[in-house]
Amino acid sequence: MKRHRHAASIVALCCALTCPAHAQNRLTIVVPFAAGGGIDIFARLLADEIGRSGDTNVVVEDRPGASSMIGTEYVARAAPDGSTVLISSNSTLISPVLRTSAFDPARDLTPVCTLAESPQVIVVKADAPYRTLGDLVAAAKAAPGALTIGSNGPASTQQLVAEMFKRAAAIDMTYVPYNGGAPAVNAVIGGHIAAVAANMSEVHSQIDAGLIRALATSAGKRIPAAPDLPTAREAGLDFDMASWHGVALPAKAAPDVVARIEKMFMTALNAPDLRAKLAQNQYVPTGICGAPVAAFLRDQTQTIATIAREAGIKLE
Repeated sequence: MKRHRHAASIVALCCALTCPAHAQNRLTIVVPFAAGGGIDIFARLLADEIGRSGDTNVVVEDRPGASSMIGTEYVARAAPDGSTVLISSNSTLISPVLRTSAFDPARDLTPVCTLAESPQVIVVKADAPYRTLGDLVAAAKAAPGALTIGSNGPASTQQLVAEMFKRAAAIDMTYVPYNGGAPAVNAVIGGHIAAVAANMSEVHSQIDAGLIRALATSAGKRIPAAPDLPTAREAGLDFDMASWHGVALPAKAAPDVVARIEKMFMTALNAPDLRAKLAQNQYVPTGICGAPVAAFLRDQTQTIATIAREAGIKLE
């Protein structure tokens, strides 16, 4: 009898050490960019909130390279069981449009939701003579090709915004790419270029410090962080584009898997603590899921293809 009780105690101890009372699911959130950037920060805020439930072990895995395609294709090849998801963005659509690729996001991914937008703004040096977007347009028309507009690099959302602005205003401004948002903003502060198309998260501190002036946002509506800043459409120009971040699964994910991931991320997105943190990082929650997100992505892909063709934007 003692031998049986001793064996039972050993089994109970092993179970306590190896079998948690509340089993956790594992979720890997793949970020197709380097650690420390805006999308990585966004993903980690989501991961922290999802992990609070206690039933999911969330890991953020950065897989940068090839303009986001390395991480994106990694997710596309993963099992569609809901254990691996992609933080998608404009680049998910831009890269396949601008380079020869066997990857097709419409075929190889299952979009779940767009979660948030990071608005883009057109900014100038604080003491520049341009008080409004109309002033900048008038100056560019008066001296075709003389004024410059920069962004954080070629084939970026910000370059698309710059090109959309130029075409909507029918102006000739010389585009200058920079290796990152900070160098581009420093260039406009130093007076080396006339304007910059930038992510609001990259420039809000310089705006608050009075170093640069925002003329308009390319978002579809005014942004909470700058309610007095007009949209490009309000300034009379027919275009809008924002940086968006979403979540996607590998293709052929079953409807119940899609529904589970949607619920998981939307629950996190609606948490007051997370919304406050997103606002601090200049993110505007969207939460578009289901059929509307598929329609949004189709429209975005067509817009990117049109602007890239007209502006001659390519990825080598």
